[in-house]
Amino acid sequence: MDIASASAAVQAATSSNNSSTASAALAGNFDTFLKLLTTQLQHQDPTNPMSSDQFTQQLVQMSGVEQSIQTNRYLETLITANAIQNASQSVSLLGKEVTGSGTGTLLADGEAKWSFAVAADAPDTTLQVINADGATVYTEKMDATAGDHKFSWNGKDSKGSELPEGTYFLRVTANSASGLPVAVDTRTTGIVTAIDLSTTDPLLTVNGAQIRYSQITAVKEPAPAS
Repeated sequence: MDIASASAAVQAATSSNNSSTASAALAGNFDTFLKLLTTQLQHQDPTNPMSSDQFTQQLVQMSGVEQSIQTNRYLETLITANAIQNASQSVSLLGKEVTGSGTGTLLADGEAKWSFAVAADAPDTTLQVINADGATVYTEKMDATAGDHKFSWNGKDSKGSELPEGTYFLRVTANSASGLPVAVDTRTTGIVTAIDLSTTDPLLTVNGAQIRYSQITAVKEPAPAS
């Protein structure tokens, strides 16, 4: 192994997502680097010695790798702190009524409600209600103007048959007059019944479907039961 190989090995260590592993690799390779550098200085050709620029460049390279690993360690600490904060705050939403970006809602007492926002006028807009098995049970066309809209479904399929209560999803496909797709943000409102903390952005179960904590736009106490 030469000095270039040792430096390459250290740089490869920094590509690891775990700064502790990278630090351990750096320590071993740094020792190798110093031994190789010392040996090279002892046995260099007196008539063609290593230039001070080359010597400095190699030291700076090792120092830069060490700083990169330290930066990664700080970033990992920040990510961990952010995940802990998100988990703590999301737990406080359990049992609260929230509104957020999501397509799932509950059909209860013959009614299911959604809201959605259209980025621009979309005269060719299709609303599809989808059941838990992924089948489309109801379809409706509308001329959607730019802005917020509400959609209420009576729980009947396209043939007029009543469907069982449960979780249903809304798919909104919007197109402009020229046929170009228009961005749509579908929102749902419901009670948070469960929280999955296995990711840095916790998943909240609302209306039987999961939405991300970062997608919550409003929180309030649920209305008292009548």
